[in-house]
This record gives sequence, structure tokens and C-alpha cells, in this order.
Amino acid sequence: MHRRVSMLGSGLLMALVVTFAMGSGATDLIKNETGSAAAAAVAQDAPAQAEDAAEPSSASGGVSADEQQTEAYEAAERERLQQDSEHLAQVTTAPKPEPTPEQQAVAAGGGPASGGASSGAASGSGTGRNGSGSSGGTSSGAPSSGGGTQAAAAPAQQAAPAAPACPSAIGGGAGGGPGGSTGSGIGRTTSDDLASFAAAYNAIRVANCLEPVPYSNFRYSSCMEDRLVWMAEDPDANPVNTWGHQGTINNAYSQSVPDRGCDGNLAGGSSNSGATMAQKWWDSSAHRASLYQPGKSVAGVCITFAMTHGGIDEPYDFTRAAARWTWC
Repeated sequence: MHRRVSMLGSGLLMALVVTFAMGSGATDLIKNETGSAAAAAVAQDAPAQAEDAAEPSSASGGVSADEQQTEAYEAAERERLQQDSEHLAQVTTAPKPEPTPEQQAVAAGGGPASGGASSGAASGSGTGRNGSGSSGGTSSGAPSSGGGTQAAAAPAQQAAPAAPACPSAIGGGAGGGPGGSTGSGIGRTTSDDLASFAAAYNAIRVANCLEPVPYSNFRYSSCMEDRLVWMAEDPDANPVNTWGHQGTINNAYSQSVPDRGCDGNLAGGSSNSGATMAQKWWDSSAHRASLYQPGKSVAGVCITFAMTHGGIDEPYDFTRAAARWTWC
């Protein structure tokens, strides 16, 4: 009989160990299959109880002191298990725990108050003390109990202010040039030279979002043309012998024939027109800053221009030009 009691004690201990050993591994079973898990766990104790119920009494028909002690122990264990919420949470429906002060505050504010403990975030993914998911589920739109803040609606994105429209092309025509040639045979500025230059100059400005200059403000400059003629009359076969700004030429020709006329932005070469000269000046950063003045108003501005064709030892196709940004 003592051996039976020992085995029964071991059986109860094994039942307890198996039940607690379910631990975290039983979490999914409880969550997804609560009924079957509880039935399986309760069945752990059933065989031992059935054996005790079928155990024959002693020959005298009475109950021995050992059996009474065993039955009392079993009854006490069952009573203890009925009061053990930590154990019951693994095998049957656990008593609902008393809400904490934080849970009560959330319940008063409209947050989840029933079931397991809240995680302190608005996602509703909190866990109870036994590792099972909270029965309260997700609370949409409710403030969290852990200090989380509800995401504020993003303000409507303001449209960026529209960039100012670029200036449009304008109409009109530039003034004329004298044309003809000097006594030494140097071709002078023609009206076509000035018109070609003015049209290309304004087209370049508009293409680069710069305000065009009124065509009436493009002027022929006799002073700049006079200096271009002085260059073209140099008898040296090298065309660059006198090519440069005033004060930079020092050679036999400049010493015998003093420099004259007015300086300006210079450009030259074969097969050029007023339009190609305008493009050359734009393509040079230094000349662009001087002649086009990006960023500056064109109010009251005049663009002066002159162009010569040929030289003492040069064909008519070889041209020199000068231009300046000035005030009308």
C-alpha cells in the first residue's frame, strides 16, 4: 500500500510537471485550441482518480489510515489547483485578473480594459502574465495607456509658388549702319550687320530667360568702328599684330600710327556675321558678363555695335567687330 501511495504521488507530480512544462509552448494551443488543450490537461489526472475509485477496499471492508491520508492529500491538491490561476491559465479558463490602476485609467478614457495587460501602445498587441495574447484585442483609434501619442494628420502640402515666366521675344528693328568703305578700302558697318547682331543678341537673352533689349536701343558706333579700321589698316600680314584692347598694343605700327577710336568687346575672324559675333560673346563667360549683364535690368540700356570687312592685306570675308553695354 505504501508503494501505491508512492506511485500516486509521483503521478500527481508528473501531472503538475507536464502541465507546467507546457509553459510557452502551450501558448499557441491555448490561443488556437483552448478546448482540446484543456481537455488533454484534465485527462492527465483522470486515470489516477479512476484507479483510486476502483481500488478494492481492505479485507475487513474498512478504509485504512493510509488510504484516508492519500484521499485527503488528493483533495487538498485538487482544491489548491482550483485556486492556482497561474496553473489554470494553462489548462482551463483562468479567473479574470483584477485590472491595474493603469488599465482602469485606460478603460475610463475609452481604451481596452478587459483581458490581458495592455502593452502601452495603440496596436493592442499586449501580452498577459502567462504569455497569452490579451483578450481585449486591438483598439482602433483609442489612446494608448503607455504614453504613446496618436499620429496627427499630416498637414496638406502647400504647392510651391510658380516660377515667374521667362520674358517673351519682342518685335522691332535696329537702326541702320553707314555701309560702304573707307578711303583705304575697309568695308564699314552695314545695316544688315547691325540687324543680324541685334536679332541674335535678343534671341540669346530670351532663350536664357533674360529680358530682351528694345530694338530701338541697338545703335551703330562710329567711335568703335574707327578703332576697328585702325586695326584693319595695319600693313603687317599677321591680323593679330594689332588685335587687342587699347593700351595693350605696342609695335612699330602703333608707334608710327597712334591708336584711335573707342574700345569695346572684340570678336573677329573669317566668314562671320553680326549673329555669329553675338554668339561668340555669349559663349565667353567674361564677355557674357560684360555685354549681356545677366541679372541686370535693361531699362535705359543701349547696345552699341560696329563691324568692319577686310583689311589692307585681308579679304572682305575677314571681319572684326566690337560691342558695348552702355546707357542711352
